[in-house]
Amino acid sequence: MQGVIIENIANLYKIENKEDNKKEIYEAYARGKLKKDDITPVVGDFVEFEITDEENKKAVINKIFERKVYIKRPKMANITQLILVISSRNPKPDLLMLDKQLAFAEFLNLKVCIVLNKIDLDEEKEFKRIKEIYTKIGYEVIETRG
Repeated sequence: MQGVIIENIANLYKIENKEDNKKEIYEAYARGKLKKDDITPVVGDFVEFEITDEENKKAVINKIFERKVYIKRPKMANITQLILVISSRNPKPDLLMLDKQLAFAEFLNLKVCIVLNKIDLDEEKEFKRIKEIYTKIGYEVIETRG
C-alpha cells in the first residue's frame, strides 16, 4: 500500500493511506533495512507500507519514495508552500530572519505567504510599512489580529 507520513513521534509514524480514497490512518515503524541504509522517514514522505494488523491499524514502512523537497529543521519532505508568521509587535518583528526564510524558500522553489500577526497592537502602524515592502516584491501578505 502507499501513503504519506502525517506525524512522527519517537520513531512511530502515522501514515494516511492514499489508496482507494479510504483515508485510513495507520501507525507504523520503519523497516530495519531503512535504518541500516541510514534513511529516516520524515513527515511528508510518500511511502510504501505493509499492514501488519488490520484491526488495530498497525503497519511497517518498507520504502520511502524520492523526495521533491527536504527541509532539515523542522524535518519535512515534499512541501509546496511555506506560511511565515511574524508578529507586528510583542515581540518586535525580526525582518532579517524573515528575509533568510524567504531566501531559503526561493532556493527550494516554494510558494510563500507572509502572515503579519498582532496588527491591532501596533500603534505606530509599522505593519503597514512591512506589508508594503513585501507586497511590492511579490509576496502575499495577510494581516491578523492578536
